[in-house]
Amino acid sequence: MLRFLRLLAVATLTPIAAVAQSCGTTDLIAELGADDRARLDALVAPHVYSTGNLWRAEKDGTAVIVAGTLHIPDARLAPMVEAIRPHLESSDLLIIEATSKDEAALAGLAAAKPDFFFITEGPTLIDLLGPEDWSRTEERLAALGVPGFLGAKFQPWYMNLTLAIPPCAMALIQSGEKGFDRQLEDIALANGVALASLDDAEAVLALFADEPIEDQLDGLRITLNTQENADANTSTLVEAYFDGRTREGWEFARIQIEAAGIENGAEMFDEINQTLLVGRNQKWEPVIAGLVTGKNAVLAVGAAHLSGESGVLRALERAGYVVRGLK
Repeated sequence: MLRFLRLLAVATLTPIAAVAQSCGTTDLIAELGADDRARLDALVAPHVYSTGNLWRAEKDGTAVIVAGTLHIPDARLAPMVEAIRPHLESSDLLIIEATSKDEAALAGLAAAKPDFFFITEGPTLIDLLGPEDWSRTEERLAALGVPGFLGAKFQPWYMNLTLAIPPCAMALIQSGEKGFDRQLEDIALANGVALASLDDAEAVLALFADEPIEDQLDGLRITLNTQENADANTSTLVEAYFDGRTREGWEFARIQIEAAGIENGAEMFDEINQTLLVGRNQKWEPVIAGLVTGKNAVLAVGAAHLSGESGVLRALERAGYVVRGLK
């Protein structure tokens, strides 16, 4: 499930290759039966700004260009990046969830706090998960090129985030291809546009790491039991993203959990929705308002953060901005 939650507000061997070329273009949402389709529509309907990825918010002669981002590379991002480029090149500020420097700082965290990421004593995941679930984990790790003996020592939350990397997109990541936010960051740096980040990367990881171990294991089991066809799940989210069905892609995770019949699955989804989406949006709202006041800016956050009453578009409205689609 974490794959779904990361790809909307998280990554071929050739620079022009796209996720669609390696993951396929399967859209599991299009294959839903009538009852599940109606259920998904009902879940999406209450949320304002449920479709669309590019927006313009205006106030007092200034403009904030808002982009719902996809964190993995895809060639279809190119026209979206180009649509924003002229606005970004003349902006005062680019606001993203975390800068590349923020993420690079996490590399040192593993050395400074190994027990944050790894099980340093006691039973490993082999024992904590049991034979059946560990066998599924090993298969998924093999697809990512991660040795099982190493993965066995991952904290459950860290394993869950590791499995959120689509196997079909791993080559793109390894080749240095970049997602939407990183491409915008490169443009900003090349043009001397200031950068601001919304998240403390370590604090976001702590949202996962601070959960009780049993809750972490339950979340990992949900991922293992609802993401058997990882490529199809990834391509489903990617297709929804490029169709502008941003909220639909997020809520589809709930449909999958319901279909899997996982005990307490719905409650767990609600908790993650509150923590990763609603809670972060609420924390961001005053920060964004302070950063953009009196400035021309570009705000780029995961697409799932756009919609709903807590979403960044509604937050900009509450700050006095008039929001409309970017053409």
